[in-house]
Amino acid sequence: MAKRKRVVWVVTHYEYVGHPDLPWVDALQFHVSSSLAKAEKIIRAGCGYAPHSWWQIHPHTVDDTEDDEGREVYYYNHRGMRLKAAPVARAKAAFVKFAARDPEHYPVLGWSKQS
Repeated sequence: MAKRKRVVWVVTHYEYVGHPDLPWVDALQFHVSSSLAKAEKIIRAGCGYAPHSWWQIHPHTVDDTEDDEGREVYYYNHRGMRLKAAPVARAKAAFVKFAARDPEHYPVLGWSKQS
């Protein structure tokens, strides 16, 4: 008897971190939902994240050995609005702007391109 495939929706939160001269993207698997609608509800309920972040939701078949990830991916901005692609460039610019407002925590490095 064949088992029914169980699909879950994986919610991942991405954001730029580090120093504005050398930022990198940090990712956190945030939640797993039973449907796309429930996953979207989760990110919209928790929106209040920094402008230098975004969300990704993709389906994953539980206990599947096939590599099905990446075929169906949805991206959302930090406010939970759906996008066509990950807002990497916009988020990076937002992080640099964010860091510039807090020079105590993000001092300009002597070897940076900005000096």
